Amino acid sequence: MSPDTIHAFTVPPVVKTVTVRCSPEKAFRHFTEGMGAWWPLVTHHIGPEPVTCSIEPQLGGRLYERGKDGVETKWGTVQVWEPPKRLVFSWEVSCTDPVPDARVEVSFTRVADGTEVRLVHTGWEQMGEMGAQVRERFNQGWVRVFEQCFVEYANRAG
Repeated sequence: MSPDTIHAFTVPPVVKTVTVRCSPEKAFRHFTEGMGAWWPLVTHHIGPEPVTCSIEPQLGGRLYERGKDGVETKWGTVQVWEPPKRLVFSWEVSCTDPVPDARVEVSFTRVADGTEVRLVHTGWEQMGEMGAQVRERFNQGWVRVFEQCFVEYANRAG
């Protein structure tokens, strides 16, 4: 094999699907406007002493955390803003390694019990051989952040 050979890596997306007991409109608002209330900043942050995190509600808006000192650290940029159906944002946060072209899509669909919320996090293949390992760390992180914290908040807030 020559040094010029390109290795193609296929790493599946992280996919998480939950059902919350509220309308799609409320679920979308809980995910976006309520992010600072449900995101577990104690364990999932970048900067020192984080006090809140937010999503700016518009195409091109930022996802960011704000520290106790007022410093804002960007997590990503809103790429699609379609309330109450869909939200897509770049994800510029990594465990230790940058994940170029990482993207998170969150969709909100009415179901009999409330709203099905589906999160799809892609872009791992851009990391080459490390992609599968980093994907697994995020897969576990989304269990806590999305499947537990978001669901508990949305169900409690109604």
